[in-house]
This record gives sequence, structure tokens and C-alpha cells, in this order.
Amino acid sequence: MRSHRRSLRIVALVIVVALPLLGTSGIASAKVKAKGCHKTHSCKGGGGSGTGTGGASPAPITVQVDPNPLVETGQSYVAATIQVETSPSFAGDAVNIDSSQLEAACADVYYRTLQGPVGGEDDIQVILDDDGNVTVLVVGYDCAPGTSVVEADLMVAPFYTALTTLHAEPPVVTPTGLTGYPTTSGTVTTGEVETGDTNASGDSDVYAVFYVETNPVYAEQDAEISSAQLEDRCITGSQWYAITPTGVHDASAGAISQIDDDGNVVFLFVGSSCAAGSSQVIADVLAGTHPTYTTTFNINPPQPTI
Repeated sequence: MRSHRRSLRIVALVIVVALPLLGTSGIASAKVKAKGCHKTHSCKGGGGSGTGTGGASPAPITVQVDPNPLVETGQSYVAATIQVETSPSFAGDAVNIDSSQLEAACADVYYRTLQGPVGGEDDIQVILDDDGNVTVLVVGYDCAPGTSVVEADLMVAPFYTALTTLHAEPPVVTPTGLTGYPTTSGTVTTGEVETGDTNASGDSDVYAVFYVETNPVYAEQDAEISSAQLEDRCITGSQWYAITPTGVHDASAGAISQIDDDGNVVFLFVGSSCAAGSSQVIADVLAGTHPTYTTTFNINPPQPTI
């Protein structure tokens, strides 16, 4: 286990080097545990708990995981987007995102952002943009299936907290197709809102997870994912990643990864300075009859979401 963690940390350093065009200014990496109430998706501030009294409305903060529920892939990998949405009045403030239950369920948990530093192990601190939003990617390795509470804490007064529950299901054969997250409806990804409009919060950044699901007869064969439209939309750079037993790897050279025993494989995508609009994403199985799957990924411009 100790050597496994060391190899993953090395991969994290490689990712930092692989994104010279995508990195922005850094933020403090020390974890500061915010105090607040614990109500799923929203809560009152000021360190209290429950719904409060006096008719006060809940604090405007939510945290959402997509996909949810998710099916683990490969060697029990978990891969998802985490979106935190709050009031634009908190623009420029820091949010801590973590999940002690997910850490306990997995051998390793890593978060990814285009805000510097590029990633964090077990937790991450990120900056809200001018619309009060921020998105990160989370990847877990060797995870036990089950539920894990994900927490987002505003790290300045009034120290609001939001919770949601990630549902990880064991690897299993699933219906064939290609789906993109966050917020997929049918074959169209409808809800990705760019985040970042300052040096600290990023620059119209996009974070996405794509699940390729095919016939398990193609187990241990390769699948390739591509989208010239999506890549071209991101003016200052984009990157595909594949999840493997040794870490999250740059998959730009062909964007190819191995299909697991249930016929599934997952890819990550990040992009910076991306133009809003729709892009077709294509996944090909590089074996047998070469089945092809497509989906449409929509990018919405930065905007307040609460």
C-alpha cells in the first residue's frame, strides 16, 4: 500500500507538468475545517445545526456529485465531478471539499482542479468564482461500494456547510453507450456551467467525466475517446485523462484506455478558456466489430446558479 501511494503521488506531479497552459495562480493548501451545520445540500450558518428558528431561510450553498449513483470501473475506481454552488456574494472566498467516509472506503482519493495547485490528496481547497461557483474532479482507487458523505465548507465567515451523499455501486455490466457528466439527460449532457473568471478561480474552466459502456466481450481491449469540437472550444488548452492502476494519466496521445471485465471504462476531461456551446463526443472500441458510441456535451457560460 505504501508503494502504491508513492506511485500515485509521482503521477500527480506528472500531471502538474502536463498542464503548463492550464494552471493558474495557487491557493493555500493547508486544510482548515470550517464550522457549520450539517444539513444535506443546504444549512444555516453561524455554527448551528438543524433548520433554525425565526423563519430564517437556509444558507444559499449546495454541493452536487455527478454521476450519482455511479458504477465503479476497473479496479474499483470512483470518478466524478463535484460542483459547489453558492451566492455570488462569496466570490473569491475559499471552499474546502472533502469526504472522510470516501477516504475510509478507498485506498487513495485525489481531487483535481485547474486552480493551482493542480490537485489535492484526501481534500482540496478551491476559490469560488464571481458567480459563487466552483467545480473539481474526484478520483478514488480500490474503493469499497457504499455511500459516502461529501462535504463543502466555506472557509470564511459565516462558515456555511453543504453536504451530499455519493452512492458508489460495485462494478457490474451496464447498458451500452457513452454518457458525460455532470448532469446527463438521455444522450445529451445538459448542465455543465463553466467556472472561473479571475486569476484565482480559473478562466471559463470545464470539468467532465465520460463513461464508456460496451459489451463485456471486449474486456481488456482498448477504447478511444475524442472530440475535436470540445477540444477546439477550449482556447488555452484541454486535456483527456485515463484512470489506470498506477494513477491518472495524460491520455492525449490517442486518449485510449483499457476496458474492464464488465465492459466499462472512464475518461476525464478538463479545459480552460472554453467557449459555450454543444460538442459531439465519440468513443470507439478498438477491437472486434469496433462499436462506436456518441454523446453531446453542452457547455453553459459562467452564471449564478442559486
